[in-house]
Amino acid sequence: MSDGTLSLSLSLLFASAPGIFHPPRAIMNDASLPDISTLPALLQTAAKSDSGVAFYSPGQTDTPSRLTYKSLALQATSDAALLATHHGCSYDGRKVVLIHMDTQFDNIRWFWAAAFAGMIPTISTPFSHNADQRMQHLLHLEWLLQDPLVLSSKKLVAQYPELRKLQLLTTEDLERREIQNGTLCKTVQHAPCQGEEPAVLMLTSGSTGHAKAVSLTVPQILASVCSKSRACATNANSVLLNWIGLDHVANMLEIHLHAISCAAEQIQIQAGDVIADPLLFLKLVDRHRVTMTFAPNFFLSLLNERLSLQGYESPKTIDLSSLRRIVSGGEANVVDLARVVSVHFRRLGALGVPLTIAYGLTETCAAISYGLFDAEREEHEQHGFASVGAAIDMALIRVQSTAQVAAQVGEIGEVQVSGPAVFKSYYRNPDATTSSFTQDGWFRTGDRGYLDTAGRLNLVGRDKEILIINGRNCSPQDIETALDKAGVSGTMSTFFAAFAHRPIGGETEGYCVVYGTQTSLEDPALRDQAAELVASIASTAAGARPDWVVPVPTHRLQKSSLGKLSRTKLKTEFLAGALTSLAIRSRFPIQATGGTSRVPPKSPTEHCIVKVLHDMVEIPIESISIDQTIFALGLTSVSLFRFEHLLRQKMEISGNISLVTFLNSPVIQHIAKAIDKANGTEHNPVFLLQPRGNKHPLWLFHPASGNMLSFLPLARAMTDRPLYALTMRGSLDEDRPFSSLAEMAATYYQHIKSTQPNGPYALVGYSLGTTVSFEVAKKLEQSGSRVAFLGAIDSPPHIKPLMQQIDWPATAIRIAYFLRLISQDDIPLCEQDFKTKALSRTQIVDKLLEMARPEERTRLDLTPEQLMDIADYAENFAKMARVYEPEGSVEKIDVMYCVPLKSICADQDHWLEDYLGKWQNFSRSPVEYTHCEGVHADMLNPEYVEGFQERLSRVLAARGL
Repeated sequence: MSDGTLSLSLSLLFASAPGIFHPPRAIMNDASLPDISTLPALLQTAAKSDSGVAFYSPGQTDTPSRLTYKSLALQATSDAALLATHHGCSYDGRKVVLIHMDTQFDNIRWFWAAAFAGMIPTISTPFSHNADQRMQHLLHLEWLLQDPLVLSSKKLVAQYPELRKLQLLTTEDLERREIQNGTLCKTVQHAPCQGEEPAVLMLTSGSTGHAKAVSLTVPQILASVCSKSRACATNANSVLLNWIGLDHVANMLEIHLHAISCAAEQIQIQAGDVIADPLLFLKLVDRHRVTMTFAPNFFLSLLNERLSLQGYESPKTIDLSSLRRIVSGGEANVVDLARVVSVHFRRLGALGVPLTIAYGLTETCAAISYGLFDAEREEHEQHGFASVGAAIDMALIRVQSTAQVAAQVGEIGEVQVSGPAVFKSYYRNPDATTSSFTQDGWFRTGDRGYLDTAGRLNLVGRDKEILIINGRNCSPQDIETALDKAGVSGTMSTFFAAFAHRPIGGETEGYCVVYGTQTSLEDPALRDQAAELVASIASTAAGARPDWVVPVPTHRLQKSSLGKLSRTKLKTEFLAGALTSLAIRSRFPIQATGGTSRVPPKSPTEHCIVKVLHDMVEIPIESISIDQTIFALGLTSVSLFRFEHLLRQKMEISGNISLVTFLNSPVIQHIAKAIDKANGTEHNPVFLLQPRGNKHPLWLFHPASGNMLSFLPLARAMTDRPLYALTMRGSLDEDRPFSSLAEMAATYYQHIKSTQPNGPYALVGYSLGTTVSFEVAKKLEQSGSRVAFLGAIDSPPHIKPLMQQIDWPATAIRIAYFLRLISQDDIPLCEQDFKTKALSRTQIVDKLLEMARPEERTRLDLTPEQLMDIADYAENFAKMARVYEPEGSVEKIDVMYCVPLKSICADQDHWLEDYLGKWQNFSRSPVEYTHCEGVHADMLNPEYVEGFQERLSRVLAARGL
């Protein structure tokens, strides 16, 4: 195996056929592989060098022991003779050896012993802590692997007594056997596996409840490791570091056999030692001058937590200048996390961008694609998860939208792979093999993704794990990431799993969330409080509350070698009733045990409101307390209109009560008082829209409609800080409308200071609300308070010219557009039509509802009176805006912008430069601009709010918030 063969650099190009990308020479032929036909020959070739493996024993991280590849080969030869002598000549065919060890050294030692003996080595995956599950797993392996020889240690057999029920051999017994000179019968050792024989079996995690065994052949292994060497530019001078178990291809193929294939040095350390001290990982990179290593997304998160600790300084103690490649795979990589850890790596001396995002499976010998992480490209593509690069030169990757139909660029479909690096069959499982391949021989990965214009693969989830909630696809990974990011007190980081759940007889699919707990479950109040936070945050990502949340002590949760919980196994346990005693029903808010007692309804109005909520969101009446808000009970901007409609039907509410009444005082008992007393209480514009999080609060200033409906999607997406929304006093009931923006700003200022007496303050205005937030910010600064963030969402400082032509009909038309009743192209048509016909306000409202798209009108269940009310509020705001002139300045303004309304400005560059750019005249520091998705009216809608929230959070973090 020449260095020249293994160090070929290869630029990957996008194939001309849609849905496929591969190298320019397509699949490299067998001539590109070294002339090696067995695994022992691979190790013996590496043994000609001085390289080897350094092993760190468990808990011993100061000095490793080391075996050269030559010593490892000699040890394997001796151990193979022991195995052969023990087993004799009594079996036909290849004997499978199931190796169950707990150190890297023992697993690697006996893996090679089995390979040299002509057996088929299979590294055992971690056992479940549940004895029944463990026994079922071993019985399945006994059948699947045809009565394998189980090789373990006395210590592990004592820990897992079920091993004694199999054909067991301990290493202690084996090493005590006396080997008499001349009694090693060479005939008991089969020739090492070669060709299409299974050379190694790798056990899957068991996506169907039982593990499958992936047959890896020598040609496939060679194709994979040689291709990895070319893609990662590894050679005999490289040093590879690993902490993943040998049962996972991330070690077996990505590191161990990869390093041997190019005679590179490798470092093997126990996973527990690295996870317990993530900085040890970086210290080892420095100590051994590591050039390549592997770290999945969850471990990057642990590193980031440690490196981000306040006061931590490390450039003088850790040097990562040797690191050329840190491969990350096994789960999706969060772009924000990858960006942050890349900065940490550069701060510690890493050159360039060492972080490489990879994609692969057990069936593809680990990574089958690689791509250097590019933060600017990912942000430009607006990715939440990083793309996984392009295929290695021993594989093809394609995306199929349907069977036999290739997906177009950007179109989501099933990811399929082919080529010499891809396996051909599951061991003794022809049905699974047949169902896993297409008719033309491509392996169906079960992953869904798309190819971008540069030929990079982007993953969006798995076919079998995608949740369909209210007709919308949702990735369980999105839910798990949101929960991990939230850091709910009492839960353990990275111990989250979401899976689909359809109750017996259920009409729609829901989901469940299992999470690990770090505190005792004996305190019911703490348990229920954490459970409610988990349910609320999960609903942010999924758009609906989970059916069940299941807190489980972490010692009962088994992770894979990559630190992942098996969703399928947990779902199987849940359905079998194994988690029933821990499960908490969460389709409605969880009442904390021992917390504030329920306040039951007393008046007829309160009873009616509770009954309507019960009918709408299926919450038991006895669980509803009238001191709760309607939003905490599950109402959304979509269901709010229906809530009011049902109340009107049941109570014959007069016309002077509308949506704004509920928005101003959304607590059940306050709504009842407003209905009973015609809203005679003093107006309070402050509404705590989202209470969670320990970061500085964010104050949201409403657009012209005067209410906080626009911010409801943001409240479900942003859970790391409290969100306060302001609602406008209007002409309903006994409240008089504001007479000027100055009066509005003075009122809001007083209530903000009363609610949050001290700064720093964070304010953001949407559309015309930006003007009010600017006026309030000036008042806060004049009082001596610091405004750390003032956000202007797509609105210029000079609104007077924009409002001059906006009369009541034009206002009503734009409100209808904001509510998605009509399209943007309908705006000029309606304006011309209404002006020509000189329609009354009532006629205009009726006409707009008549034009409304049926699905949207059904969604909102909007009445003419409701639309009239909202238009009146907006018109009052517009009147005040027509006489407003901005003056003065604040310390700094951040502008978030998108595609403007066509009726205001047809060109985005013109909008940015000549309208939004004028904010610089009112900011003492340079204005910074952030481009957002969507158009002016829908940029905060559910389809865009996640991207908006991510951008807003980055700006807030940059301002120290």
